[in-house]
This record gives sequence, structure tokens and C-alpha cells, in this order.
Amino acid sequence: MYLDTFGNPFYNSVVATFCHQLAHNSEPQIQLDSKISLIYVGELIENILKLILVNEHEKINVHEIQHTKEITVSELLETLKRMKSDYFERGEIPDLSCSFSRNLFNTFLCYIDHKSFYPFLLKLNTDNRGSFVETVKLNSGGQVSFSTTKPGITRGNHFHTRKAERFAVIKGKAKIELRKIGTTNKFEFELNGEHPSFVDMPVWYTHNITNIGDEDLYTIFWINEHFDPDDTDTFFEKV
Repeated sequence: MYLDTFGNPFYNSVVATFCHQLAHNSEPQIQLDSKISLIYVGELIENILKLILVNEHEKINVHEIQHTKEITVSELLETLKRMKSDYFERGEIPDLSCSFSRNLFNTFLCYIDHKSFYPFLLKLNTDNRGSFVETVKLNSGGQVSFSTTKPGITRGNHFHTRKAERFAVIKGKAKIELRKIGTTNKFEFELNGEHPSFVDMPVWYTHNITNIGDEDLYTIFWINEHFDPDDTDTFFEKV
């Protein structure tokens, strides 16, 4: 069985079904709590591509691709429930240090109703010293960046296949656009630094951010892994 970021619920796998049900506030039911073997669709494709390259020089008729994770159905459901609770209530990112957790979280994000869920409002704490906002709550590392963007300027127009990424606007006015690769349907969100908020970028969605205000836009970017110029996982395509 495989983890598929865009699998059909009640058809492709129990992962797709559980993610869809939890993201839409439905309670999943376990019919048989057995141990299941999983592989993420990206890992499967990576293995197939390697075999194709090998097959150019060596004839391979049959090859069995091994699963990358064993887990019981109940453990899978409890993991997804924790992800939902932490994310929906506090906007908290789980520990993504292992590839299974990262792939499962990215899969779960893709079943959220983005149009109604984002932008996620952050708590603005203000006193006589100024203001303070917690923009990213996470249980793993990654990279946090800060940018200013001039009025009318657009950043981004790219997508990722494995990276989890957050755009948090803390000053100015922004428009964030998302479009799933291979489709024409586009999501648009307007964020205002007077009410700090964020939008998380699903994998395989090209995305950008535009300053639609009259002053500089201040944005904090978080991504779950350090930038590697030899493996950027960044593919440019206009939203």
C-alpha cells in the first residue's frame, strides 16, 4: 500500500481515507487493526526511475520494490489525529525529522480545504514595548528566513515535491496564490500584517506572494530543511 499525496479517499488507500475524513471533521472507523506496509508514492517513483536507468545496461524482468514503513492501522490513525489536533488548533508543525513523518504530514495537508482554512490567524501580543507574534511552532528543525518585498513585486512562482513551507505575513498587505500542478484552479488569499497570519504550501502546488499594499511587505518564511544548492527541490512554474 502506498502514501499518495493526492490519492482518492475510499479508493486508493486507508491513508487517503483517514486524511480526508479527519480534514473534514469526520470520525474514521477501523474495521481491522492489522499491520500494513507502506511506501510513499515519491519513493516508489524514485525506485522505478533508478531501475529504468539500470535497465539501460542490464536486463531486469522482475524487481520487487520494498516498503519503507510498517505500522498498524490504529497507530496510523492516532498519528494523524495528533497531527490534526496540533495543526488545526495551534498551527503546530509535527516532528518532520524522519521521511515517513514528513511524507505523512505533507499528505495530510493536501486534504485540507485550503479555501476555507487559510489564512490561519496568529495571536498578536501588544503592549507598550510594541508587538510580538509566534509565527512558527514546530517540533523539528528547518530554516527560517525573513524578507521585505517592495509594492507590486511578486516572489516565488515555484513548487516543491517534498518540502513543507510556511509564509507568515507580519507587516503590510500580501496576496498569496496557489495552483496545483496540472490543473487550472487557483486559490487566492489576502493577508494583512495588522492581523498576522500564515498560509502553508502543499507539495506539488506552485505558489507565489505579491505585495498588494503601498508599503514594504514583511514576510517570514519557514521550510523544513536547509537549502541545498545540489538538491533544491524547487521547480519554477508560474501560478
